[in-house]
Amino acid sequence: MAQISATLIFVCLLLPQNSKTTLSIDFDEEYVDCENGIPMPSIDMSQFLILTQEDGSVTMNGTVRFTKDYESPTRWKVYTERLERGEWHPAIVARDIPNICAVLQMPYEPWYRYTKFMEQKSCPYLAGHEEHIDNIDIGNFAAIYGVAEALIGEWKVYHFVTATRNGQRVEECFMNPATVSEI
Repeated sequence: MAQISATLIFVCLLLPQNSKTTLSIDFDEEYVDCENGIPMPSIDMSQFLILTQEDGSVTMNGTVRFTKDYESPTRWKVYTERLERGEWHPAIVARDIPNICAVLQMPYEPWYRYTKFMEQKSCPYLAGHEEHIDNIDIGNFAAIYGVAEALIGEWKVYHFVTATRNGQRVEECFMNPATVSEI
């Protein structure tokens, strides 16, 4: 019974609170190595910016360039860590998409706020392909998804990609720091 009570309390903490507080998710512009020996994805994002505005909304601007092929299926596995009491711990946000190509343009998916503006709507994305984004406001993710105040803090978002290239599976990984904060 104590375990059920603890679970119920945890779930209540995650539910959106009836609060006037506005939260923002600020994604660090720099994508970094996962420090696990797996190479970074073969996508050049050096000319691409994710800018958090004062109201918490996110604007994307710049060019994304594919430096190697991404064929279907391409698996995308996301998991998070959260900084708690000075240490990084596995967090609750995680998802495993067996083939991102199949759901890239699904309106109910969180990435659709970006992918609907892409010139090329489906895989394969061949080496040399570029997507140009011109100051697209994709909204305040924290408000859109009802992020609870209990999630305020520092996060690491890990992206494991298993790409298909010439029939071979290739693993890649990058980490994107993020901060959930009150604005």
